Amino acid sequence: MSSHLPKKPKNKGKYKDTINIALAGNPNVGKSVIFNQLTGLSQTIGNWPGKTVERMEGYLDFLGYHFNIVDLPGIYSLSTYSLEEIVSREYIVSDEVDLIINVIDATNLERNLFFTFQLLELKVPMILAINQMDILRKRKIELDFEELERIFKLPVLPVVAVHGTGVHQLLEEAIEMVVYRYSHSHFDSSEPEEYEHHRHDYYRDEHVYNKVEKWPPLKKEFEFPDLSSILSFGKEVETKINNLRREIEKNQDYFSGFQYPLRFLAIKLLEDDEEIRKIFENNEKARSSIEIAKNYRNELEEYHGEDINTIISSEIYNDIHKIIEKVVSIKQKEKVQKTSFADKIDHLTTHSFWGYVILAFVIFGIYAFTFTVGDLLGGLIDGIYEDLSVTIYDTYGEDNLWIKILWNGGVGGFFGAVGGVLVYVIPFFLIIEILQDSGYLPRAAFLMDRVMHAIGVHGKTIIPMILGFGCNVPACAGCRIMETEREKKISIVLSSLVPCAAVMTVVMGLVGRYLGLFWVLFLLAINFTVILIVGRLLNKTMPGVCTELIMEMHEYRVPNYNVITKQTWLRSKEFIFKAMPLIIVLGITLEILLELRALDPINIVLSPITVFWLGLPIITGVFLIYGILRKELTLVLLALLASSMGLTLIELMTPIQMIVFCLVTMLYVPCFATVVIIAKQTNWKYALQISLMEISVALLIGGLIHFGYIFFTTL
Repeated sequence: MSSHLPKKPKNKGKYKDTINIALAGNPNVGKSVIFNQLTGLSQTIGNWPGKTVERMEGYLDFLGYHFNIVDLPGIYSLSTYSLEEIVSREYIVSDEVDLIINVIDATNLERNLFFTFQLLELKVPMILAINQMDILRKRKIELDFEELERIFKLPVLPVVAVHGTGVHQLLEEAIEMVVYRYSHSHFDSSEPEEYEHHRHDYYRDEHVYNKVEKWPPLKKEFEFPDLSSILSFGKEVETKINNLRREIEKNQDYFSGFQYPLRFLAIKLLEDDEEIRKIFENNEKARSSIEIAKNYRNELEEYHGEDINTIISSEIYNDIHKIIEKVVSIKQKEKVQKTSFADKIDHLTTHSFWGYVILAFVIFGIYAFTFTVGDLLGGLIDGIYEDLSVTIYDTYGEDNLWIKILWNGGVGGFFGAVGGVLVYVIPFFLIIEILQDSGYLPRAAFLMDRVMHAIGVHGKTIIPMILGFGCNVPACAGCRIMETEREKKISIVLSSLVPCAAVMTVVMGLVGRYLGLFWVLFLLAINFTVILIVGRLLNKTMPGVCTELIMEMHEYRVPNYNVITKQTWLRSKEFIFKAMPLIIVLGITLEILLELRALDPINIVLSPITVFWLGLPIITGVFLIYGILRKELTLVLLALLASSMGLTLIELMTPIQMIVFCLVTMLYVPCFATVVIIAKQTNWKYALQISLMEISVALLIGGLIHFGYIFFTTL
């Protein structure tokens, strides 16, 4: 079998039972929709080994075969500018994949085929799935699929993923390609009768066997089709690539176990691809190829007056244009094309004025929907817990040690996680999936892109940040919509600093009630100044650069609610199965510490900070620790303390103490549920770094305000 093809996975029997497929393509071309249509709820979400990039994997059984399907991250090229591109490229050429389904947006062939050309250079068995054919037909545009298959010498299938049209035909084609390739590697072409017998055996289902009409000529093994007619660059570039390929071939022994084809290596070395260059740098004999590639690169750049990436891209797009001219035809041209309703909505939602007005209403709607549903369900769940608690206390006693630990800590932690967090997480992801699938979310990101660039991220970040006003947990979880790890990390920090509903409860219940609205606005101004400064600092110090916003703005469409509910569940179940158990354990641990009176010494230990530096009452040290569970607990405990002493809050704390206390509550470490979500989105090290940073900022600003007040009152 050809060396560039993946190795055959292990199988249970004599014939191939498992087919491993990877879905590859640009962002927002319908890969995830196809993935959901195929795998349903048989999916897992994790990270790629050694990477923080999310990995979506699912499986299904179809016509006697077991399919493992991986939804690769949406990328625009096979360069190595991001972790997603590195992960995708390495996986595509690995032994783990038998076949690539390259999903292409029919409404944007030019850009999508650029990625297809790069996949072709890898010489992997591949099927082209042309998605969104329904939109293309509405535009009176036709594609010549027979011509596409003739050009690419690969199967090309029309698909409407949102309706499931053509999706299962992809699997039938995959069976034909993979099984046919496998069969030819095991049976001699001189015995066609034997091959015919086994061919029938491969197709366990009689319906499929009878359905297959066209069989390629029998041959010894699968050979990747010769695509030199469409993969050829201009004369100058092609000469350099071939010379470099021959130079690399001299060290063939070194690359004997290497998965990339020699031509692909030559192209990437010519482009000065960082990952490929490292491979050559690590081998003394192969280092000469780096210098040769550098000389060729300089010659081409001097000749064309452009950088090498632009030169290569231009050559590819020249070939793409030729293909599009052959396969695309307009069925009917109207002299006066009427503006559709979707076009009018598109114009309004991206308008320089009305776009922002609509965005404001949409953001308010997200907030209102999420927290109306969350508050309603949360209230019901809290009521159930309180009623159950009354029964438990009446039966076993409120002071029972095990009741405190197991019921208050364990069961209370569970109800708190469900009623205080999950009821907000699910509605948030539901509304975000609706906005994404309908086509509005990319437009909102487009409007806010310029503003958000000032703090090191692009426009998508505005969505989770706005949700942070309600709860930081769904806000930080929502940061997974960011494309790069750098932007996701910055977005998480900024979203965690937004004052959530619990924080605003403390601020309004203390400062707002006793000092007035002006001081509430003063605290908010400080909070958002911190967000701006932190964002700019992270943008300057975190490795990498803020990427430009590149999003597919597909036409507005009616959301597919089957896909939306599946996606909502997939995103929500990570919190259910990973974050909730940790919250329950923390609740039990805290109750044990309370019973051991281990928190009392903490007030004394923290007094240099709380009393001397911040100027707060000593008891607030424990209250701030309670705030790690839920921020509103700090206000509840203060009120209980004041009541037990026969005082009001304004008598217990001075105005400056109220301001400092609320400011620290706003800025210091977010609640534990948020920290857990941050750790799941990134890692525990980063979650702890964020927590320490926010604690330091809160204490620094709180102390400066305290001593600044003393200084000015002394004057």
